[in-house]
Amino acid sequence: MTPRFLFLPLALLFGCRTIAPTAQTTSQPVPVMVAVSAVNQPVTLLHINDVYEIAPLENGRVGGMARVATLYKQLKKQNPNTWFFHAGDFLSPSVIGTLRNEGKTIRGKQMVEVMNVAGVQYATFGNHEFDLDDAEPVNLQERINESRFEWFVANARQKQGTQFVPFAKVVNGQRQAFPTSVILDTPGGKIGVLAVTIPVNKPYVQITDPIDAAKAEFDRLRPQCDAVIALTHITIADDRRLATAVPDLALIMGGHDHDHMLERVGNVVIAKADANARTAYIHRLTFDANKQLTVASELKTIDLTTPDDSLTQAAVARWQRIADASFAQLGFNPNEIVATIKELWDGHEAAVRSHPTRMTDAIAKAMHAAYPTADVALFNGGSIRIDDVLEGNITQYDVVRMLPFGGGIERVAMTGRLLNQLLEAGRLNVGRGGYLQLDGATYAPEKRQWLVGGKPLQTDRDYEVAITNFLMTGKEFGMSYLTPANGGVKTTVSPPPGDYRADIRKVLIEYLKKL
Repeated sequence: MTPRFLFLPLALLFGCRTIAPTAQTTSQPVPVMVAVSAVNQPVTLLHINDVYEIAPLENGRVGGMARVATLYKQLKKQNPNTWFFHAGDFLSPSVIGTLRNEGKTIRGKQMVEVMNVAGVQYATFGNHEFDLDDAEPVNLQERINESRFEWFVANARQKQGTQFVPFAKVVNGQRQAFPTSVILDTPGGKIGVLAVTIPVNKPYVQITDPIDAAKAEFDRLRPQCDAVIALTHITIADDRRLATAVPDLALIMGGHDHDHMLERVGNVVIAKADANARTAYIHRLTFDANKQLTVASELKTIDLTTPDDSLTQAAVARWQRIADASFAQLGFNPNEIVATIKELWDGHEAAVRSHPTRMTDAIAKAMHAAYPTADVALFNGGSIRIDDVLEGNITQYDVVRMLPFGGGIERVAMTGRLLNQLLEAGRLNVGRGGYLQLDGATYAPEKRQWLVGGKPLQTDRDYEVAITNFLMTGKEFGMSYLTPANGGVKTTVSPPPGDYRADIRKVLIEYLKKL
């Protein structure tokens, strides 16, 4: 059964004035004109967030952008006043995005093509959109230029030279600056939609406080609209802060948190769907004659009961063929079954960043098996990006989905003092990507000490640790000290080229084949 939620009318007695079409600027919302009919006709908003996979998950049972496209077409047929929103995080990370095609890393190109075909109309940035320019600075702009949907955001600007300017789509050589909001001209009244994203620490982007930016944008929209809603990619805690700071918002269509939720703070409805299009939210907004707004939100499960849209599925299939060819070049056979498991492997982000699961245990044990003399094997839970549950047959493709970024495993000799510092940092990173998953070490809370091999960790002796090369860069949260230059690091041995330990995915595959 699909759950439905109805929130009573929210009094939004804003003044409204008609906006003539003008050039896009960062301070002027873009009006979207549709035919106006009678009051009381609902407006339908389809809302998804945090979608990294274009194809269904769990052996085809849930998710899939081709199914979401069908849902959108069904809603549009029922009500022409229907809009399709994405609340951010879609360009990265994904398995296909890490592969190469025509000499370039794909890095979200597959998702833009599929979203274009599926009919997405509006999107804002998630924090992972800014991953693209870490390696190749043109990637994000290329994806923006390829998109047929409209981007908007009130608190993000990109660096050009020594200045920060609005993000823009380049069309026929001309920059079209992203608006900070859009206006939906609906049968019952005008609905302003503002967008904000979460701050990230990237040198090429400037992101201001989302709450302050949303308040300022709301103040600009309010005189022009009968109601204002928000499209956000921030934490649920910040969505609650936003609802408190701007109590006259009618609805917050959120992202960033990967599990569905529906809350009300005061009169503000906050909704987030499940990641990877396992679910989508359908919001029906209705004005009465007094410009009071009713928000009815329905959580729709995306599963086998929704057929594939043929055009979108054709785009998905094309990218799957490209992925298969790229896998073969990397030495992977994506369809090969490497193990059959009887119990569920939980790879959900919330799980792998907060506690051990069967999936994390298998990866840590595989690392330990690759370096059997090591005292401890460890990796950061954030390197697992599958955000899914596995059961039954495990294929090489599943392994790559678990660990899309790969990376090697190093054998590092370090002091017990440094190891203790590292283990403590990982323990305190619960809920973050830097939460450490382990084999060979356990924490004894009653004694507030770490045990290695069942014995208390000794700070005055050295230990051998099997560790991912990413962790040794010092780039993980709270672990900037962890580099080969640290005085507590005695030796570092990296696997030679061609050694299976140079790719953690191949390490896991070899381990699973022997189970």
